[in-house]
Amino acid sequence: MVTACGLNCQLCPAASRCGMKCNFCPAATHRTSRPRCSGCSYCPESPLLDMDARRQVMEQLGGLELTWPHAGVHPSIPELQAHLPVLVQAYADPVDVPWVAIHGGRLFGVTGRSLTPKHRRPIHDVYRLAPSTKIALEFYVEDRVLEGIWDSRNTVIRELIGLRVDLILTPNFSVWFDHPRFESIVQIRKANLFYSALVEAGLPAVPDISFYLFEPDGRLWAEWINKQPTLQAVSLFCGGKKVHASRRHLRETLEDIALFHRAVRPDVTFVIGGVHAAQRLAAYRSAAPGRRLVFCNGMAYALAQRRRLVSGHSRGAVSARDYFVLNCAENDRRYAEILNDEAAA
Repeated sequence: MVTACGLNCQLCPAASRCGMKCNFCPAATHRTSRPRCSGCSYCPESPLLDMDARRQVMEQLGGLELTWPHAGVHPSIPELQAHLPVLVQAYADPVDVPWVAIHGGRLFGVTGRSLTPKHRRPIHDVYRLAPSTKIALEFYVEDRVLEGIWDSRNTVIRELIGLRVDLILTPNFSVWFDHPRFESIVQIRKANLFYSALVEAGLPAVPDISFYLFEPDGRLWAEWINKQPTLQAVSLFCGGKKVHASRRHLRETLEDIALFHRAVRPDVTFVIGGVHAAQRLAAYRSAAPGRRLVFCNGMAYALAQRRRLVSGHSRGAVSARDYFVLNCAENDRRYAEILNDEAAA
């Protein structure tokens, strides 16, 4: 089998894991459209299109299969509400809400290699949070931050231990539909390894699940999850500009969630990132009926920064902090109602 980029799948060391699926790689035409480009994963000169380079990557990652140490027990995580509001920066006045999700890009900056100086203090103090507020960390961040986090993962994990948070959503290593398939499989394996490292460090993490092709990648993730009886929740990022802007991408994402829902045992919670509109929450509920769903997004914060309420009503001259608290409360109510979430209602 020869792909569109001219590679012979029979020669690829990742062929068995890949399933010899189309890799959606436009390398054959890429050089004509971007003649000055060199070295990216699209280019015929890319190291990842070299079979020896692929073998080296596979050796560094210990293979490309999804693994879990037999003695490893998944961490117990606290009860989650239907809405995890992302908080990007602190307000002047204290914030007292049940949960916040701190943005990983703020924690580790643009390089992703280490905590920024201000985050070396107790995180409740940094964000002026009430002592009772539970804290999640979300890593739905840009690829350059993710690469820094991966390259410095030993340092990053050591620093995460010191933060003493309640939940960590494992970094979402991007799986792009139009990148070489080998690159997608590598990203999936990195997410698997990073989660294992977080758990080994005693952190309350849940694995991040990414795939573009349900067969075989989503199916393999589902089989892995179903073999982990102590695993309580997984994280799935379903946002992004293409999903928001394209009906096709939204439809395909919902189809993938439906397939994944049917393949995964029913007691596993799906923490879904990047979705906030009421009609889309309802669509995800329809795609995964009966499943415990939790939505992590920054809409309460984004609207608060513009002095707007989720309800659309104005409350007069109040601070951005007050708008954030009001928006969190309104989303808590709405999400529980849309999702028929009796535990959070």
